Amino acid sequence: MQICLPPRTTASLVLLLNLVCSFEGARAVYKCYNCMSRYYGLTWQFAGYSNIYYEPTAFNDNCENPTRRGADVVPHTYCDDHSNCISMVEDLKIGTGARGYIRGCWSNIFRHGFNRTGLAGHLRQHTMCKTFNSSDLSAGGSKGGKLFDSTVRVCSCSGNMCNGNAFDTAAAFRNSNPINYFAIISFIVTYLIHFTSILRH
Repeated sequence: MQICLPPRTTASLVLLLNLVCSFEGARAVYKCYNCMSRYYGLTWQFAGYSNIYYEPTAFNDNCENPTRRGADVVPHTYCDDHSNCISMVEDLKIGTGARGYIRGCWSNIFRHGFNRTGLAGHLRQHTMCKTFNSSDLSAGGSKGGKLFDSTVRVCSCSGNMCNGNAFDTAAAFRNSNPINYFAIISFIVTYLIHFTSILRH
């Protein structure tokens, strides 16, 4: 059976598709905290971090908790490649309990990029927290030698400045930005109900 739609209905369907695409495009560019703990800056060349990471906007002690009241302003960057914001905490090999904090976009942390296979690849657009061995994170693999034998806790989230939170899954989900997708689904369902009622008449 062939269904002929009135021109107005066809135009409405085209508008709906354009709206969905614009919603998806709007989510693409997030503003994320971009920093590393001061320790990385102090050992940037000596320890070889410059061969592994892109230099952040700032090496800042407040990278541990950018949203802490009274903390100096931690700079941000824009993720122009449709990727999520990332926050990382590394167990450093310099003393008991020593940690290094890294925040940025999925695309601007590692010089060789994140490993695109497995869970590391899922960090690009999925809201999640996971513990990795650092050698499994970077597409550069073992490049950098001694640096790639540490444990790293990584959280990925979608939303402006969402990567300034504690390293737990609940925080990542709580501060992600699901409202766009909810709005899209609600709009589509409402439109389909309305469209179905028109066809019946």
